[in-house]
Amino acid sequence: MENNYSFTRGLSLPDVPNNYIFERYNFCRKEPHTAIFAGKTGLVFRNCNLVNCDVPADSIIEGGLNIHKSFCTHIHPGWIEKGLTPCVANCYHVTDVDTITIDGQVIDTIYQREDRMVI
Repeated sequence: MENNYSFTRGLSLPDVPNNYIFERYNFCRKEPHTAIFAGKTGLVFRNCNLVNCDVPADSIIEGGLNIHKSFCTHIHPGWIEKGLTPCVANCYHVTDVDTITIDGQVIDTIYQREDRMVI
C-alpha cells in the first residue's frame, strides 16, 4: 500500500478495516482540523505525519507529527495548484514588514512570513 497520502499528492485515503495499524504514513492535509477515517475505530498511527488531521477519538498516536498549522502560499507557491487558497500580500502569516524608501517614496515592501500554528 502507498504510504504518502498528503494533499500534495492528490490521493484519496486508503480504505482500511477497523483496528488497522499505520506505520510511517503521510496524511498531511491542507486545512487544519480535517477529519480523516471518520467512522473507523481502533486505528493506530505510528510515526505518521498527521499535520492538520483529526483522527477518530479512540485512535492511538505513537510518535510522528500531530499538529495543526496554516500554510502560507508565499512560502509554498506550488501548493496553490494542489488546492491551497492563495494568500494576499499582507496575510496572516506575515511576521515582519520592511519598506524601502528613497527620497520619501516607498518603492518596495518586503514581507517576512512563516506558517502559523493553529489550535
